[in-house]
Amino acid sequence: DRAKQEFAGTVVIYSPYINKAKTIQEGRRIPQSVACEDPTAWEILEVCKRLFPGEGLVEGENKGYSRDYEAQWPPMRGRIRVRLVGADGKPTHPEIHTRKQLFLKVAELIPRMATRQPGYMDQHHQAERVKGAVAKGAGNRKKAKGKNK
Repeated sequence: DRAKQEFAGTVVIYSPYINKAKTIQEGRRIPQSVACEDPTAWEILEVCKRLFPGEGLVEGENKGYSRDYEAQWPPMRGRIRVRLVGADGKPTHPEIHTRKQLFLKVAELIPRMATRQPGYMDQHHQAERVKGAVAKGAGNRKKAKGKNK
């Protein structure tokens, strides 16, 4: 009873639910035409946190999706729990009231994320690239031929 009360009004999202590459038998829950390509649990979590900015409305759990072998391992592994209805019985988002609406909105927003844009590099890769460029530039000078002083 306590667990039911705690999770009442929440919806669970796994990455296969909105993955364009998955079939309905493999767990896709929305039409292929609006699904996104290989969403990670982290991307779903970030989008949900932006949609539901309140405290305790979005939780990420380290759980795998049982129907899909790929979703048992990172980066696909992860269960995202979103609270659609508050304790007072009112919706926590003005536009999203059902699980289907949530799945469609998340699938729409993931391709727009900065990490999905061409040319995006996270800070770690950017720092490595700068280090590599500095190291290359130092030893890449041509030596003068035939003129010894």
